[in-house]
Amino acid sequence: MPDAFRVLLVDDSETVTEMLSLILGSAGYAIETADDGLKGVRATLRRVPDLVVMLARLPRLDGIQACRLLKAEPATRDVPVILLTSEEEGVERFHAARAGADRCLLHISPEEVLPAVRDCLAGKEPRPGAGADPGAAPPDDVEILSRVNGVLEATLFEASLLNEIAHVGRAVDDFEATARELFRLLREIAPAEAMGAVFSDGVFSEGVSVFPDEAGDPFRAEVRRRTERLRDEAGVPFAPDRAVWTGIQGGFRGSDGVAPESLVTRSDCTVRAGEMVKGIMAVYSGIRGAAPGGAATKKTLLRQAFMVLENAWLYRQIARISVTDGLTGLTNFRHFREQTQREHSRARRHNDPYSVLLMDIDHFKKINDVYGHPAGDTVLREMAAIFLEAVRLTDLPARYGGEEFVVFLPRTPLPEAAIVGERIREAVERKVFAAPSPMIRCTVSVGIADYLPGTEGTEESVIGRADRALYSAKRGGRNRVVCSPAKES
Repeated sequence: MPDAFRVLLVDDSETVTEMLSLILGSAGYAIETADDGLKGVRATLRRVPDLVVMLARLPRLDGIQACRLLKAEPATRDVPVILLTSEEEGVERFHAARAGADRCLLHISPEEVLPAVRDCLAGKEPRPGAGADPGAAPPDDVEILSRVNGVLEATLFEASLLNEIAHVGRAVDDFEATARELFRLLREIAPAEAMGAVFSDGVFSEGVSVFPDEAGDPFRAEVRRRTERLRDEAGVPFAPDRAVWTGIQGGFRGSDGVAPESLVTRSDCTVRAGEMVKGIMAVYSGIRGAAPGGAATKKTLLRQAFMVLENAWLYRQIARISVTDGLTGLTNFRHFREQTQREHSRARRHNDPYSVLLMDIDHFKKINDVYGHPAGDTVLREMAAIFLEAVRLTDLPARYGGEEFVVFLPRTPLPEAAIVGERIREAVERKVFAAPSPMIRCTVSVGIADYLPGTEGTEESVIGRADRALYSAKRGGRNRVVCSPAKES
């Protein structure tokens, strides 16, 4: 039967072998048989069949171990394997699935074998010729057992590494520290100079790269460029105005002589949830001889590392959302009040002054009425960018509510705060906002109050004085700065 599919039956029961041979032979399949696991593997490697039906428990070599070996060998990894088990539920089915078996059927139900064989061979053509390499001598028993041990050792190693990766997720809760620790694990088993990843929740996305401590700007830019290219090829949801990039020093020195242009993608994976692409992860190497796709950086390991790092990213996203205004990206009012309470206590303890700027966009309702709320949202976002540009990293700008904004200036007396307020007022007055034609111009009114060491009052009373100063600026004609100095006791 030269055009028939060849099926290898491996079972130590003559009765079962004869029964299955009759069932499958009557259906037009060419049948070969073996009565133990070692003979079954040797027959498969000598003349590769189209399908193997094998008992899970066999003499000399377990059928599950034999299946694991066949799925690891290049010549036989795509051969479907059906394992027969005596257990209706339980351990054998679990191990059969992990070994790569295409089906796991009950040994006492031979009538299920024929439909399973047809399903496994659907859409395939019989293998031409006599197998993978008819001229090569089949391996002996010692060689087969050695290969089985090698596969088991590699499987155990991968399981250990997956466990180490999972442990990072349990032991480290900081996003950047998690990224460093994950890349440290990957670098222990394969040459790698950098790691890149992109995460997306469908609205916001973030790219991250990990690189040697001494890496220069060209090296960092190349890692980002390669990762962004993989992002685009994978179709990760991405909007430029809702994306950020984080560069992380990895806490290690790179290999000498690794230039940015010598980097290659050693391994990468795309992670999906249904039809949605959640993100990508890749490791890069510029070390000579580091061929792409090393076994130690298989996609299963990268996928596990991605999921651990994604959890840290999502946790950080939740933390950010809880303290951030969704429209402007500034601190929200609730978190601002919490921060000012702490800052007020610190200022009293250390005898430091501080100031509060309260700002309101003049005639903002007209912008919404004339141009619509989308234009108003654009003005609010760009106004927030002006405030961020005008203040120090140690200052705390926040959206106070509606078109009102507030900035807390630690260790800042009133005269210096007035300079900041005037700088903001002038920047807003010069700004042409990116809204529909005609382009929009705005002004702001600013009220400022300060706290002096030794004076009475709380942060709420300081904000109250700033609010009254803002009202005076509005009443005095808008587009101006009004200060309300603290009264020394």
